[in-house]
Amino acid sequence: MNNASLLDSASSMNKEGFAGAGMRRLGLSSSVAAYAILAVLAGNAAQAQEQGGADADTEFVIDEIVVSATKTGARALSDVPMAIQAFSGDSLAARNIREGAELIKLIPGASQAQEIGAGYRIFSFRGSGAGGPVGDGMVGYYLDDTPFGVPNFQAAPPLQYFDIERVEVLRGPQGTLYGQGSMGGVIIYRTKNPDLEEFGVEGELSLSKTKDADDFDYRGSAAVSIPVVKDKLAIRISGSYDFRAGYNDIYEGAPTGTPLKTDANDIKAENIQAVVLWKPSDQLTLRMRGWHFSTDQDYLNVMDSVDPPYAANQGTFEGYDKRSANYFSNTITYDFDTVTLTNATSYQRSLPGGFGVGLGLGAPLGTGILINGGDAKNFVNEFRLASSDDGPFHWVGGMFYQNAKGVYEFSLNFPTLALGGETITRTENGSIFSEISYDMFGGKLVPLFGLRYFKDSRSSDSVSNGVPAASDDKLDAWTWRANLAYHASDDWMLFINAGTGFRSSILQSQAQADAVIADGVPSDISLTPDKLRNIEIGAKGSLFDNRLQVAASVYDIKYTNLQSAFNTSIGLSAFANLGDGKTQGIDAEIQWMTPIEGLRVNAIANYNSSEFTNVIPAFAEATPRAANGERLFNTPPYNVRFDLDYSTTVGDWEMTANASATFNGKAKNQDATVDELDAYELYDASIAFRRDQYEFRLFGSNLSDLRGPTSANGPTLLAGPRPRTIGVAFRLYMN
Repeated sequence: MNNASLLDSASSMNKEGFAGAGMRRLGLSSSVAAYAILAVLAGNAAQAQEQGGADADTEFVIDEIVVSATKTGARALSDVPMAIQAFSGDSLAARNIREGAELIKLIPGASQAQEIGAGYRIFSFRGSGAGGPVGDGMVGYYLDDTPFGVPNFQAAPPLQYFDIERVEVLRGPQGTLYGQGSMGGVIIYRTKNPDLEEFGVEGELSLSKTKDADDFDYRGSAAVSIPVVKDKLAIRISGSYDFRAGYNDIYEGAPTGTPLKTDANDIKAENIQAVVLWKPSDQLTLRMRGWHFSTDQDYLNVMDSVDPPYAANQGTFEGYDKRSANYFSNTITYDFDTVTLTNATSYQRSLPGGFGVGLGLGAPLGTGILINGGDAKNFVNEFRLASSDDGPFHWVGGMFYQNAKGVYEFSLNFPTLALGGETITRTENGSIFSEISYDMFGGKLVPLFGLRYFKDSRSSDSVSNGVPAASDDKLDAWTWRANLAYHASDDWMLFINAGTGFRSSILQSQAQADAVIADGVPSDISLTPDKLRNIEIGAKGSLFDNRLQVAASVYDIKYTNLQSAFNTSIGLSAFANLGDGKTQGIDAEIQWMTPIEGLRVNAIANYNSSEFTNVIPAFAEATPRAANGERLFNTPPYNVRFDLDYSTTVGDWEMTANASATFNGKAKNQDATVDELDAYELYDASIAFRRDQYEFRLFGSNLSDLRGPTSANGPTLLAGPRPRTIGVAFRLYMN
């Protein structure tokens, strides 16, 4: 049972007065603001060209990023025949990308499907959010070599990106190498290794001001790398503290008079991690990592109104969003002459936490409190072997094991309604997987085939208002991937990629299943796993001596037996398979190093058409917005982003600047009381000066001060981007 389901059954309020907040803060339209930013950059670039351009040593070039997402060793990004992106930690910092909600803006076909607080966000790729925020994750999140996540929970890890080496993003199902939880795609966070040779220190301090907030935002981050035994053993310790000032006013009752609290939704986020790298020989490497994070927010990101920002009918309850976890991992790698052995193990302990919010739902319920929370633990081990010779035959194969438990608790307390309960979901699953490929005609044509077998034993025990219930399921599944890459020249590659993905069953009580069946919708204590089939044709290459790089793909995805929340006619929230869905789209990425020395243009874009198909008639009757032909939930028809990056020298200083514009189309919302979220635009910019080990940066985000809403869990649970924020940062690099 999730938050949206409870609200759907408890509220019939409409959305009038809450949607469509505009972009009208700077006294300029958002488009004018963007053109002004771009004009400044273009003017500076033109002036630099007239003066002879940047020095040859600082020429702005398109760097080749090396990735390891194929699990067959390091490969150049341009040589991987799939829809994949990679971002270095430095490039993310230059664009002021600090967390997942900002990273999503860089990914074609990606969107934020749900937001509650700073520690709870759900992301969607290529229509994977159509079933809503229920069940296991639809996008996989990997911290280095092992997954972060627990059963029956989709939220992304609330990482701070200070000590990230790079982020790799795989779009589309990754059902062979990454298995369950990767139907939509995978995001892999690669953290920095300690330096085995040199002592090093990095640090960053930033101060900013957010519109509508009286206090300042501030952030401090630091990392130290210590070679304990040169070339053999080193440790890297890093940490950060991030305070973001609140801007949301809180009203005890109606939004009139003096607020109970002002600027209430402060956010405090802490991260600390240690990485130990031990290389006793040239063949053997051992990497151990420990990470702790906590996110503590007063009240939430969701509110009654985003412009002006306030939450009403909160009573005297102090809302919150609290998340924390400990994560330990180790990876052992041994390089034989022709084979590389890897064993990766992790243990995740999500500590008790969750969110609480006051809700004013009107007569007859009145004003009450909703609390969602829980904790979890997750043990994972993956053992694999991969070829590492120079021959034409390449392969990777391995075994994966997971033992996890997730505890979900809820309470809903109103004068005329009180509900409470707990659900414990357990899974013990294992899989075997393999991918093989062969370089034909000297590597011109490379066919690949992959297969994974998955077996899951899953159970659920729950108590709702004192009534116990139990359910369990045993399932197995095969997923496959086939790929054909054609290297037409040294600069161009074409590929065809096809594959499948699946997700384990949502479990529910017999009473829930019976209530769904009574409404004419087939259901059971264990839903049918939802699956997808993806077919994709793509190309990537370069022109003009690698000054222009292009990647594009056209995809066709069919979702089968989508698992969804279902509000029964007796008011009991439950689950059912709603039917099928499909989405077809095109992704594009462009990097262009322009004739103006030091000026680079980056662009990503996605356009798609999606719809529900073959929906169970009784489900469509109860939820007409999910009927055949209706657009998939949480799937905007397009998203586009443009970045201008400029680099030059000013005296002894290296100057870099960035300006970006992000455009998202209208999205159909799953909550019927807020049927659709308007299209929106976001504009960011930064300029930095670096000399030796020092860097100073001026940055601005959401320059047009867009308020949204861009996410909605109901008419009184609206969320939008953080208001316009301007700040400065100082960074130190020392080796």
